[in-house]
Order: sequence, then C-alpha cells, then structure tokens
Amino acid sequence: MALSYKLITSPSESTRRLLIRRMMAGMPEEEKTVRSASWGAVLLVQGMVPEMFGAVDVGTKTSPVLAMEIIGSCPQHIVTMAFIGNVADVKQVLSALKGEGVIV
Repeated sequence: MALSYKLITSPSESTRRLLIRRMMAGMPEEEKTVRSASWGAVLLVQGMVPEMFGAVDVGTKTSPVLAMEIIGSCPQHIVTMAFIGNVADVKQVLSALKGEGVIV
C-alpha cells in the first residue's frame, strides 16, 4: 500500500508551532529535542501503522533526521509521521522511501 506524503521545505513558524503542538501531545519529554532540531524541511508521511513503522525504520537508517509521530484523531489505524531535518537529509529520506516502493 502506497503511503501519502507532503514535503514542506522551510516550514513557516506557524507550521512548526502547529506540528510541535501535535507532536508534544503524546511525548512532552521530547519538546527540547523537537524545538532544537534543524527545521530546514519536514516530510509528512501518512499510512497504516505497520507501514509507518517500516517507513520510520527506513528513514532514520537513511539520514540523520528526527522522526516524530503527529498525534491525530485515529492513532489506532492511520498514523502520520514527521521526518524533520535539513533539506538534503529529508529529501534523501523521501528518495529512500520511493526506492522501497512505499511512496509513489
């Protein structure tokens, strides 16, 4: 099953604030890590739980990015993950996920 995605380069302060709020809903102890991350780009990837864990595994093995779950309304079935980092690293994650066939 192909995952849906959105690449955001140079996210605005408002976008970062909204994402941080959704990420911190489940892991407030990670706030310092998230706020200090390089926010050159964010890759949002959405899909079923098993595919998303596989995507995180591929992405974090590919590049030194921060992977965080975006807490939404249906965490049992559909999950959104954010890969945060500099533009080149995030684009490398996108390329790796495309290479694995999970993103088309």
